[in-house]
Amino acid sequence: MKPVQILRDLRELQEIWRKNNFQYTKEQRALYDKLTQLRYQRVRFFYDNNLVFKGSKAAADKASELEENQQS
Repeated sequence: MKPVQILRDLRELQEIWRKNNFQYTKEQRALYDKLTQLRYQRVRFFYDNNLVFKGSKAAADKASELEENQQS
């Protein structure tokens, strides 16, 4: 299942959950658990492969300025 489809299905389930008085049926709960597990695996993949930026933009800008100053 593609990551975009996982997010769409989760959003659709969220809307159904709201319409059903904030309750899932057993089938919906099983699907929700499956989709969240797939989403957690996808996010974990990004963290494991250092594909997630860990810091603020201001800190990154300062670091690049320092590198430029040191190279000059």
